[in-house]
Amino acid sequence: MTDVRVVPFEARHLDATLAMMRKWSPDHPELGERSLLEWQRCARYVALAGETVVGQICQIAHEFRYGDGATPVQIGWGITLVLDMSDDATRKAAGRQLLSACEDAPGLKYAAVGVVPIIEPAYIRRGHQLARDASSYFARFFAPSKALAYWKKPGWLAPAMHAANLVFRPDTRVRHGRLERIERFLPEWDATWDRLLGARYELYGKRDAEYLNYKLAQPRREYHAYVHRGADGAVDGYVVFRRAHHLARDLDLVKICDFAGTAGALHDLFATAVRFAQREARGTYGIVALSAAVDAPLLKEAGLYVAQPYPVVVAAGVRGKMRVSFFDSDLDDLW
Repeated sequence: MTDVRVVPFEARHLDATLAMMRKWSPDHPELGERSLLEWQRCARYVALAGETVVGQICQIAHEFRYGDGATPVQIGWGITLVLDMSDDATRKAAGRQLLSACEDAPGLKYAAVGVVPIIEPAYIRRGHQLARDASSYFARFFAPSKALAYWKKPGWLAPAMHAANLVFRPDTRVRHGRLERIERFLPEWDATWDRLLGARYELYGKRDAEYLNYKLAQPRREYHAYVHRGADGAVDGYVVFRRAHHLARDLDLVKICDFAGTAGALHDLFATAVRFAQREARGTYGIVALSAAVDAPLLKEAGLYVAQPYPVVVAAGVRGKMRVSFFDSDLDDLW
């Protein structure tokens, strides 16, 4: 049996961990950047074979709240599982132990996103739930062939998507209030975000100024953040988006990273993001968003008519349809 043990990350593991991630996550070279590792707020574990780093995983603790006012649940997102793939026995031992370190974290309910089909059965065997009907990926592609290649879909779909773009035209008019560009979120808006999210979603991640400003401070990111003010001048929504360039693949998208708002506010906020993608981010291949399925009509109205379910793994006993955006888990930490 391979001699592998898992220990909490320490500063002495830094260089070896970064080197291991650069080697074994070639699609995401950003994971090997020291600035990202130092910015992330998470518990980090490394797997050691002797004194050699052969794997790492992180866990982000975040409070999720119920729209019906039930007791919140503390979710522990398992993120950035990277393994040394040079020895199969070592890989398996490291992977099992690293997952267990997150699953057994006291006070947290394990969850994960971006789960590939090949490992879904393993999560089910470990007693977790796999939800497919809560959150979806939404998109509009200006250069469909690029996106199809990235998602390993047949190229013959591109003409059909070009034709669909002509049918599903985005509504980019701001007609329910006015938008205000911001650099930081204010604590006085926290209660508004909680009220809006609770009215729209069954289970949602807490949003407040502290959390949102932490996200805006991620290194190597240029965010565009807006609040929406209704007819009475009161703040009733926000959106954060950015242009994202994949560092290893030919992909350039605008990502709607996070949002909350009334239906009218979301119409205007999505319209602003799409207008940015069309007019300011020239050359981008498309615009994407991640959110609850309930947001499909508003996103389609904004032009993001392509939708596909986004699987979320969550510990048994966590009820409700979880709304997930790019600001949850580590989804916006990748390119």
